[in-house]
Amino acid sequence: MRNTCWNCKENSSSKVHGPMHRSGIFCAVLLVLAACATVREPPVPSLPDSARQQAWENHHAHLGKLQTWGLKGRVAGKSDDEGFQAGVRWEQRLQTFSIDLHGPLGGKTAAISGMAGKVEIQTSRGEHYLAKDPETLMRELFGYALPVTGLRYWVRGVPDPDQKVLSLELDAQGRLRHLSQAGWSIDYNRYHEGSPALPALIVISSTSLDAKIIVDRWF
Repeated sequence: MRNTCWNCKENSSSKVHGPMHRSGIFCAVLLVLAACATVREPPVPSLPDSARQQAWENHHAHLGKLQTWGLKGRVAGKSDDEGFQAGVRWEQRLQTFSIDLHGPLGGKTAAISGMAGKVEIQTSRGEHYLAKDPETLMRELFGYALPVTGLRYWVRGVPDPDQKVLSLELDAQGRLRHLSQAGWSIDYNRYHEGSPALPALIVISSTSLDAKIIVDRWF
């Protein structure tokens, strides 16, 4: 992370005036959600209940070891009367992450990067915003906080280990089909083939936000 950025508008993130290109910043803080498409997963044979539970435990353990990963996809959603959409590229290395958001023509609109104790957003217009964590930045920019950190786990198809699971449903292959956690409903409508199988289409919603994610590629 460039040292010169840490002196940019350190005290201005809570003084937001006008729309301030909020859709791009809102996408950046939300990290990954995704796109406008209906994709149906082909039918697959169902595992017996006991085998399904064992498959989930093995799958969960495998994904828990996946600490370095990346994805490329598309994001779209709506909060109140404000909509947003963008292409997204997210790279995670242990506790350090970087996310680039792109507009319809491929130009970068915003980026968010961070590590434990530091989060920075940079927009294509040269605006810089800093906070100690994504939730704090959300609160300063929009007046409310979302469990942004949980998305690091949810996007991989596992619950956030630091949040209570209210409900959890498995699909025919012992992967997450539905998760309710931290006031959010997360539905997994399609997975990529591979080992481990990673989500391809996620729908996430709360009382204040509805959004979708399509992950085109994991790397």
